[in-house]
Amino acid sequence: MEIMKRRGTGGDPVIEMLEKASLWSGLDRKDLKFIVQLSKERKYETGEVIVRKGEGTVGFYLILEGSVEIRSNGSTLSKLGPGQFFGEMSVVDNQPRSADVVAIEPSRCLILSAWSFNSLISEHPKIALKVLQEFVRRLRNTNKALTE
Repeated sequence: MEIMKRRGTGGDPVIEMLEKASLWSGLDRKDLKFIVQLSKERKYETGEVIVRKGEGTVGFYLILEGSVEIRSNGSTLSKLGPGQFFGEMSVVDNQPRSADVVAIEPSRCLILSAWSFNSLISEHPKIALKVLQEFVRRLRNTNKALTE
């Protein structure tokens, strides 16, 4: 795992990627720059465990490059790629991680600490609403999968 500190945001490809991600669509560049400034980047190699089921909260992860699998009890629950995120449940309710997340190819993530994430959604209602909408979308998909 390689940790990289975020630098300036002028012409930042991360901001350009955030503008295209459905979670952040409609936010202005000022909000996106704020997200980037609060975060750190980390790189993960193929097969590297990013978070483990049962661990305490570290942060909210946004995938910039590569892809990850969400795994629990030997089963793959989902695959996520650029623009998608994980870790939001533990950050919101301060409970242990509900699944493992493993890089299935070289990946790069933008990470917001729990404190930064909570500060972000407290101070930026548009961002809080976007995260809430994504929570609801995921819950509806889970409910649909369980009832079919």
